[in-house]
Amino acid sequence: MGSSSRQDHPDSGVAVSSIPPMELVVRTPPVVSTIMNISKKTSSKFTTMTETQNAEKAVPVKDNSFLLVLSNTSGAKKLSCACAAFSLVLCTALIIYFTHVVKRSEVKVVDRAPHDWNITREDWQARDRTVNITMARFAPLKLVLVQHTVGPECHSFITCAAVVRNLQIYYLDSKHLGYDIPYNFLVGNDGRVYEGRGWNIEGAHTFGYNRCSLGVAFIGDYSEELSIHSRVTELQLERFIILIEDGIGSGFLRPDYTILPAKDVRDTTSPGSNLYRALQNMNHYERTHSFRDLNCEAIYDKLGLPYHL
Repeated sequence: MGSSSRQDHPDSGVAVSSIPPMELVVRTPPVVSTIMNISKKTSSKFTTMTETQNAEKAVPVKDNSFLLVLSNTSGAKKLSCACAAFSLVLCTALIIYFTHVVKRSEVKVVDRAPHDWNITREDWQARDRTVNITMARFAPLKLVLVQHTVGPECHSFITCAAVVRNLQIYYLDSKHLGYDIPYNFLVGNDGRVYEGRGWNIEGAHTFGYNRCSLGVAFIGDYSEELSIHSRVTELQLERFIILIEDGIGSGFLRPDYTILPAKDVRDTTSPGSNLYRALQNMNHYERTHSFRDLNCEAIYDKLGLPYHL
């Protein structure tokens, strides 16, 4: 190829000089490629060794690039990472604080009542009274008539006060009712007694018996036939008796009072089977059911008790 003399190719019959001149670009190939082009018969062992050697030489280059990235990390990025870490720690601390510290303090505040057991109308923020009819004609009263509210339970002063307020609103604002809360007193699941209409004010709890009985309602639904129902507690029963003793001491109840579940005098399931069974175990429970369907005058006449004409 390097000679300038004219020669014919022995096989093709074409003169070499007739072939157009071509521009040849010579590039120096990598060492491994040159070796492979010189002889394809080079042993695989040699090729493997060459690649292994190149790989070993490449490892330090990779490590150096990683270190270079670390060394070139800007101060702003480092500061950003530090801020993110601090924010994470701060958020975790706040979650722990509000979950444990604040929650415990809320529990203490929620159940703080103005009195141990006797909650007045003013305490639960009742609306103005709409009924002022007294029961002086049959005072001191003989009967303590017990119902249940057939509504949600309440286990703290705040929630019980809200339940009693809602009951009053329901009765006052109802188109078909329009009167104050019907019970004289209510016993909450927290064991406190909430004043309804109060002492010596005629209630609207049990038709035919309102004029001569103290109406007491236990908050909740005590029907054991329901999958979810209220269960009367010893504290509720104790406070119920304290209320009665307070009435006796104030001259509103007779010492020989009689406890009457509503279902013993009217066609109703109130006060629920769970509460009903508890009342049956009390000393002053009326076991003869002899007051059913009688009015107040008939009951007092039957018992030989005086009342004002």
